[in-house]
Amino acid sequence: MYVHMMTAPGELALSTVPDPVCGPDEIVMRTEAVSICSTDVSYFRGHLSPGAWPIIPGHEYVGRVLEVGRALGASVEPGDRICYWGQTDFGGMAEYRALRPLFPGQEGAETTWYTDRNFYDADQAASVVLPATVPSSLATVVEPLTSVLRSLLWNPPRPGDTCVVLGCGPSALLAVQVLRRYFGVGHVTVLDRNDDRLRLAREHGAALSFNTETGAEALGDFVREHHDTYADYVFDALPHVEAAAEGAVPAPKDVREQAMGLLRPGGAYVVYGATAVPQLINTWMILAKGLSLRAAPFDVRQFPMARSAEVAGVALRLIETGLVDARPLMTSYVSLDDEDGVRRAFTEYGQGASMKTSLLAPDVFARTRDALDLGEPLRVGPAVQETGAAV
Repeated sequence: MYVHMMTAPGELALSTVPDPVCGPDEIVMRTEAVSICSTDVSYFRGHLSPGAWPIIPGHEYVGRVLEVGRALGASVEPGDRICYWGQTDFGGMAEYRALRPLFPGQEGAETTWYTDRNFYDADQAASVVLPATVPSSLATVVEPLTSVLRSLLWNPPRPGDTCVVLGCGPSALLAVQVLRRYFGVGHVTVLDRNDDRLRLAREHGAALSFNTETGAEALGDFVREHHDTYADYVFDALPHVEAAAEGAVPAPKDVREQAMGLLRPGGAYVVYGATAVPQLINTWMILAKGLSLRAAPFDVRQFPMARSAEVAGVALRLIETGLVDARPLMTSYVSLDDEDGVRRAFTEYGQGASMKTSLLAPDVFARTRDALDLGEPLRVGPAVQETGAAV
């Protein structure tokens, strides 16, 4: 089968590996869609390390089941479309993949192993069967929404809280919607350096926004005016912030410190974005104001995969019912076997108005392109049904 193999930061190429073999507790799927996540890009840019190279990136995934292991019984059938939430982060950008699924309510204990990334993981992945009403080109959003919900449900804001969201990328846009429509917070302010993403966040629930570069002076004035009296809750969706160059004049204010400055004493600061590169954090602000620094654990001893399966089911229902609008997250589509197109999607990630690129199996890509009546490259369009009907 063909795969996109990443051999080192910046090195990504189409390659071939043996087809997966279905184990007794596994399913084998043909990939229908896999969207590019900031975590995938962090490996590509060297902000995260997988422990060992090479890797096949991709985990925001939808596949159609071809084989079902005998131990899984009737929980899944050939022809079902599956999406999942897991913590290994790898293996999706491939023609086929094998998976040990764990469905909501499924009996049987999960099995665990210790990763070289400092947490216990499960051999199984939290999985859900997709209804026909949710197209594969959109359903990959179930994975990042599950991640957002895990974080917010583990560290919930209170109804009516004033919240600050750092970053306006895809996960942050989901968080803004969930905070406003699901948790009932009172007010959301967003900080980012991309005007297009800031605009999108305002359209989906943010009441106030600041560009941390072009609006740095206005943001600084706002922090000074409202320090210690403004926010109850910060959701930090920034995976990586470059440190200021030594000797830079004037020295730019760290965005995390500004967010902490807006928090009331005793406020909650929730870390969602992740990077292996050391980041600035103002420990004095935490101590002086008694801030609570929180995160949802990857370690399945604290947050079992069975619980994540239930959260994945909630994520699917939020998308299916339209309470969370996933369509703005998909701004471009590329055929999964297009080596140059996939590489461009990695190198151009986060530029301009772009959000996520959905890599579609060639036949799904062709139907999507035909339904939208657009040429190559296929960009900024609605998700489509597998029949080709626009939704």
